[in-house]
Amino acid sequence: MNKHSLLGAFAFACGLAFATPASATLTLQPGNVGGSGDVDNVIFNACGTASSGMTVQGCLNTSHTTLVNFTSNEMLNISGGGQASIQAQDGTFNTISIALADPTLGFDKLQFNLDATADGFANFTAVDQFGNIFNFNNIELDGSGQNRFTLGSLDGQVAVSFTLVSTVGISLISELDQVRLGPATITPVPAPAGLALMGLGLLGLGMVRRKAA
Repeated sequence: MNKHSLLGAFAFACGLAFATPASATLTLQPGNVGGSGDVDNVIFNACGTASSGMTVQGCLNTSHTTLVNFTSNEMLNISGGGQASIQAQDGTFNTISIALADPTLGFDKLQFNLDATADGFANFTAVDQFGNIFNFNNIELDGSGQNRFTLGSLDGQVAVSFTLVSTVGISLISELDQVRLGPATITPVPAPAGLALMGLGLLGLGMVRRKAA
C-alpha cells in the first residue's frame, strides 16, 4: 500500500469517527400532534405496581410488562383506574419526570395533558439517547385544564426522559393524565474512538493482504 493509499484510509477512518450522530432534534408542540394512533396509552390498573410513592409506575396498554416511571420530589398518588391521573398527595406538584423503566428503551413520541388550577407558564426538559438536553421554556398553561402537548423528533431519534419543571408562577399543576407514548429501542452508537480504531483495523488487514499477495 503506497503513502497516498495509507493517508486516504486513515482519513476514511477519521471520517467514520466524526460522522457519528451527535444529537436528536426533539420538538414540543401543543395538542395531540399527528393523532394518537401511533402511541400506546399508559394505564395503571393492570400493571401490578405501587399506586403511591415518589415514583409510581404505569404500563402500556399493549404490554403490561413495559413499565413507565413517573418520578417527583414529593409523594404521588394514582387516582382511578385504566388511563388514570397522577396527582401529588398535597394537591399540587411542581416537578415530575417520565421515563421507561427499561434503560434500553426510550420513546419517539410522547403525548400528555396537564391540569393546572391557574393560568401560568411551565418549563420542560427532554433528554435524547445521546445525553443531549433540550429545554422548552415559558410554555403557556391554561388554568381551565386541557393543556395537551406532544413531544416528538424530527429525525427519527428517541428521548430517554422528559421532565416538567413548573416556574414560580405556576406551582399549581394538580394532575398529569392522558399519557401516551411510542416506545423505541435505544440503538447503541459506537464511540468516535471505537470507530476510528475499527477503521485502522480494516486498514491493517488491507496491508497484510497486500503483502501476502
